[in-house]
Amino acid sequence: MGIISWSDELFQVHYADETITLLPKEYALFHYLFTWKNRTFSREELLDRVWPLEDPTDRTVDDHIYRLRRKLQKWSPLFTIDTVRGVGYRLTWKQHQPPQPSVLNHEFADTIRSLMETYHGMGMGAAMQTLQANQEVLGFSLDPFYEMYLHFIRGDFPWFVENTSFSLPERLFYLFHIYYMAETEMEKTVHLLKRVEAYAGQMPPTFRDEVQITAVAVFALAGLRKEAEEQLVVARQVVASMESKSFTLFLHAQQVLLALVSNRPEEAEELILHAAANLQLVPMQRELGSFIVYRGICLYMRGDRAKARQQIDEGVEIIRATKFIPHLIYAVKTVHFFLLTHPYDEEWLRKYSKLWEELNREYALERLKKSILSALS
Repeated sequence: MGIISWSDELFQVHYADETITLLPKEYALFHYLFTWKNRTFSREELLDRVWPLEDPTDRTVDDHIYRLRRKLQKWSPLFTIDTVRGVGYRLTWKQHQPPQPSVLNHEFADTIRSLMETYHGMGMGAAMQTLQANQEVLGFSLDPFYEMYLHFIRGDFPWFVENTSFSLPERLFYLFHIYYMAETEMEKTVHLLKRVEAYAGQMPPTFRDEVQITAVAVFALAGLRKEAEEQLVVARQVVASMESKSFTLFLHAQQVLLALVSNRPEEAEELILHAAANLQLVPMQRELGSFIVYRGICLYMRGDRAKARQQIDEGVEIIRATKFIPHLIYAVKTVHFFLLTHPYDEEWLRKYSKLWEELNREYALERLKKSILSALS
């Protein structure tokens, strides 16, 4: 048997050749229960985690559970939504366990791993999630890195706060990025960065290196340009030792942000052109969208409002299509930051302020900031 797949925009769930359409609140509740299958939740927990910004009642949960049971009854061989007396509700998953890696064909497993890495590099988030969703029917087990990473790219950010099966150093890279996405007062992100660096020796090397590169933009956006320039020297050394196209592009992105906040559009444009040449060889959609957004900001600095709007909107839509939620949030936050701090375009500032607020609300970023600070205290 395969596993369920999701269409967030249409509030639809799919299994085999069947599709069920739910109401938005039903969809949100089912998605949460399914994500945390075989775990019992009280009504209060479900109210807080599924509808954190609303004021429903226990009856709301009961009503939606009843409707879900009725609509999803045909899939009862896969799962049931059970009442746990005196506690609340649990989605009980009935699927057989996937084959253990030791019995898999190694060549096939290597092919799947290579395919996942290709999708990752190309920025094909939807394809990655489809591959993950069909592990059982395809007969393979994902690498633990991707099991964790896929929670991140689809915006399942509470998982990193609530899941204690992974140690804090293993989750720290993601917790830092979630906070960085959510926090608009960049000096607070700098403060968190210092706390994260205290765990550097316990973090996986790739994550540790990535944080070193990210720190360039963190310092730059906080107005600490001297610290950003000094960190850039460190980041260049880190990337030089990797010989990685993706990390080279990532470093270029941090350099572009530093150039933009330092009012050096010529330098930013040169870096964007260099990145564009690399992206002709390796068409990484997340990065392509990001650099198009940066080009739009450069056009604002040049006074070409019409082209700036077109480039920024195009870049954001390219990123949206990748289904990499963190990259979408970062892109919208970057546009909002520059339009808020520079009087380029009041109309597009209102547009991106609204989009930023929608993302903030949808992914409960304000609440997550507090949870992350508490986890690191």
